[in-house]
Amino acid sequence: MAVKIRNKANLSRAQRWDERDDAALALLLKRKIKDVNIALRESESPYERSRLKEQKRHYKVMLRKVENGAYNGDIIFGELQASSALRAEQTLRNAGYSTMSGGKAYVNSYQNMDFDYETAFRKKRYYGVALPLILLLLSLVFVATFLIGAFLPADLNETIETSVFPIDELFMIKLGPDTVDIAVANDGNWPRGIYDYDEYDILEVGEKYSDAVGNEPETVLLYEQLHMLAVYVSPFDIVKAWFHTPMLETTRLDFLEDSPYFQGNSYYYLSFLSGNKRAALVIQRDEDGNLDRSVIFRHIGTYGTIMFLLASFLLGCVSVVINIIRLFTYTSRRIHAIPLLSLIFSALCMICPALATVEGTDIGTSFSSYFSSIGGSAGFLENEESFVGIGILFLLPLAINFLMILLPFLFRNRLKKRYSYVPNGNRGRNAYNDPLVVDEETLRRLPG
Repeated sequence: MAVKIRNKANLSRAQRWDERDDAALALLLKRKIKDVNIALRESESPYERSRLKEQKRHYKVMLRKVENGAYNGDIIFGELQASSALRAEQTLRNAGYSTMSGGKAYVNSYQNMDFDYETAFRKKRYYGVALPLILLLLSLVFVATFLIGAFLPADLNETIETSVFPIDELFMIKLGPDTVDIAVANDGNWPRGIYDYDEYDILEVGEKYSDAVGNEPETVLLYEQLHMLAVYVSPFDIVKAWFHTPMLETTRLDFLEDSPYFQGNSYYYLSFLSGNKRAALVIQRDEDGNLDRSVIFRHIGTYGTIMFLLASFLLGCVSVVINIIRLFTYTSRRIHAIPLLSLIFSALCMICPALATVEGTDIGTSFSSYFSSIGGSAGFLENEESFVGIGILFLLPLAINFLMILLPFLFRNRLKKRYSYVPNGNRGRNAYNDPLVVDEETLRRLPG
């Protein structure tokens, strides 16, 4: 029940407060307490939870006053007005700090910080340099997969290729009378690939080709005259094919095309885009108005290999810069867009060569023949339906990006050590000669 009016000076306002106001206010406060309980369960910020707990305590005190009737009408009006003014002030402050200029004003102001950043980020951020250092090394290896083949010495590259696998081979293109045979200049700069050493004597690099009568033609065929069974396609080979695409028909990138690493033939271009092959990739409707799906697949696969390779390399360079910055800052444990996009583009780049060989709607045959080279080049060469085969190096960017996404979740937080931190597994201290822990008898026997 409402109590007797005590403030005679403000009698007109106090007379408007009766039992109905008590009941309405009690229901309102109970509803507010329930809303605060829901907000507490959904809140993730320690600062927000402490603010909600204080608000809940304040509502309970007000409800107890209303239920007991031990309050003054002017006091309850003042508390409601103060709460409303505080809420309006917080709303305006949050609205002002939600913009970039408002955030800078808040940082540069002299008002007290009312947010416990250390507690809020204690379990959401990684402190230290171990994880950023590993991510930096992985991103450097990712970028190196696109560049290392060109910068390694020729003898070392040949040794690695002979003992392990070609270090810059993304995939291989089969040569033959039923697939494709590439004509190159007879200058001794023979491409890297698989030669038929069992049946023929293969020319060394730098040795020109001559026919049976000793003539040296201007051009030679890789399969028919050099007895080459498959040619390796490297990242630089794909970038050289980019120079012949419609994107760069009217634009020349001098800083790339004048580089010695991008000189010479592009076997990817000669296999997929030279001659009438480029015209066959134009997507157009037939007389019935239908689209040829195989043309769409080959168009996406041929040009997608180039575009997705470039996008993956650029994202890898951005990832290197980000990981260098992470060495000196906090590292978020959330999935970032850069490694996720790099993973997607690397996967698309890996499957695009298979799409470039689709005939009709039989996509499964193209993919099965494309991945048949994982077990070795022998199975790939024996498969009559295969035209391109994936290289082991093409799987490395995919694995690196997957690790870069997974590692932030596997590493545990190295939290900031408090003053009360005691390491686990400390050995017990020997009480002898330690006046802080010895008993009185031992203390008496100590010298001095």
